[in-house]
Amino acid sequence: MKTETDSFYKDICKGDLKAFEYFYKKYQPRLFAYGVGILGDEEASKDLVQETFIAFWENKKRLVTYYSVSSYLFKIFQSKCLSYLRKRTLLSDFSSLSELKLKEIEMSYYSSDNINGGTVFMKEVEELYAKTINDLPDKCREIFILSKEQDVKAADIAEKLGVSVRTVENQIYKAIK
Repeated sequence: MKTETDSFYKDICKGDLKAFEYFYKKYQPRLFAYGVGILGDEEASKDLVQETFIAFWENKKRLVTYYSVSSYLFKIFQSKCLSYLRKRTLLSDFSSLSELKLKEIEMSYYSSDNINGGTVFMKEVEELYAKTINDLPDKCREIFILSKEQDVKAADIAEKLGVSVRTVENQIYKAIK
């Protein structure tokens, strides 16, 4: 059975901006949350998410359609986080990040589970994402899920829930933050 994600994946290989936007909306919040968990720095996480999607777009011609998009994006993101942590560690002279923590992250990156599809890594990310979503207030969670996971437009969500579009946008912003 062909999924919507499969179709968008093939479209992005052809340079379709709508397909790129689909993946950005779907995975940006998860990458951001994961990055904040690893880095403890929202601004750095936000920057690295942007760099990840730039790399994703720039390498669209080399995408292999049998890989999971989420695994591919998280692999790029994890690599960018590792580079960032190495650089930060060198600059801070090991004061803000222990060498042990850096080694632990590096080892998880090169583990056989991660190389063979990233199932353990993705399971942890999905669990963290689900926990974070479940911790949101009810209305905020409902709006976020409709917007980011079901790809419903803000105007349609506002109409469905009887709230303003601005309220929907604020709730999405709050959920991402």
